[in-house]
Amino acid sequence: MPVFIRHATAVAALILIAAVLAGCGDNKTDKRTAFIRFLQTRIIDKDGVHVPSLTDEEKSSLGPYIDHYMVIGNFNREMDKILTGPYKIAQSNAPRSMQELIARRAEVKSMADAMASAGNDARKLLADTDAKRATLKQPNDLKPVYAKAYERDVTAPAQAFLTTIPVAVEQLTATFQVADYLESHRATVRLNGSSIQAADDTTRANINKLLGAVSAQNERLKDARDHLRIVMEGR
Repeated sequence: MPVFIRHATAVAALILIAAVLAGCGDNKTDKRTAFIRFLQTRIIDKDGVHVPSLTDEEKSSLGPYIDHYMVIGNFNREMDKILTGPYKIAQSNAPRSMQELIARRAEVKSMADAMASAGNDARKLLADTDAKRATLKQPNDLKPVYAKAYERDVTAPAQAFLTTIPVAVEQLTATFQVADYLESHRATVRLNGSSIQAADDTTRANINKLLGAVSAQNERLKDARDHLRIVMEGR
């Protein structure tokens, strides 16, 4: 083969390789741009926590950045399991009367233990998710946008939940203490509907102190739950 033909062939091959590489580069840039737009419009610009399911078109447009999004998506899937476990049960299955409270006092104690366990699960989930995020390789233009989306859908709801958990545990513990005291003082206490009548001043004072602690914890729990709701749903 003549030298000039070999040179021409080599040059053509280099041009072809460069074109392919340029095409791959543009394709990767397009997918990153699509991911940035997705994070901005579908998460950051929305109020509350939003973890939209990806359409087939979005999966195709995001390419390798689907794995980055799944760090956020997997956290929320696991967090939903925690939120629909002991936390929800404690809210929806609370005793409705003093008589029921006394009868179910052991269950109230178990709720407090389960709630504390849910907090530990959420804490571990957040740590594991943070560790996965740390392994992601992201270009400089993606990092700040991803950080905002991650804060909105991972960090903020996790911290709000972890702030609520100890208050809920304290509220349940205070409630259990009321039930336990009433059960151990049946001889000097009479229940009449929602009212408690004590036979002596000391018992009455102790009951009022315990009920005051429950009332204070109820207010704290309401504030914590309101904050959690705002984080999850937006104002």
